[in-house]
Amino acid sequence: MTLVVKRSALKMWLMAMGGIPLLIISLDVLTNRRITNWLRELIFRPEDTQIYEPRDVIWAWAMLLFSAAIVVWGLKELFVPTKVIEATDDGLSLKVSGPFRPATTISWELVDDVRAIQVSDEGDAVPMLSIRMLATGDLPQDPWGARWLDDRELALLAQDWSEPPSDVAGQIIDFAVEAAKRQARARTASVWTPGDT
Repeated sequence: MTLVVKRSALKMWLMAMGGIPLLIISLDVLTNRRITNWLRELIFRPEDTQIYEPRDVIWAWAMLLFSAAIVVWGLKELFVPTKVIEATDDGLSLKVSGPFRPATTISWELVDDVRAIQVSDEGDAVPMLSIRMLATGDLPQDPWGARWLDDRELALLAQDWSEPPSDVAGQIIDFAVEAAKRQARARTASVWTPGDT
């Protein structure tokens, strides 16, 4: 039995769609320039027209690569969303080591508290899931998609999750209690198993 928290498919689809205008404009600058010439004629008078310079082509290539990466990543997350958090009987697996690295698992014995919080970031309230631990284990010093609030409290960014962090916190706590009960039953059953004499 597992509990999995993934990124929101709708938010990832919107991110992919947001990269398409950049992709179209950059392709236009690098090819026939129909859209950009039309915009140039609307903005400037014919005698003050602007010409393209080599730096415009360099910026177009940079914008093409950036927008293509956004679209591909957004579509990948739409069809195969990343498991941000996975709770198993062994512990809590967090995707905080980086985009192409495996999740880091914290055993339930090290998890002290899980709760939803809001952190102020340049005047905006950012929803986060706070995990307080007795020891940090193998968690990275500079986590991906998270930040350390103090030596033993890690807060995961929850803006793009499919569920609010308050619901996730409740589900993780319920799962941890059930996992502890299953482990206790397994230990008790192993003590009373006949044939060990």
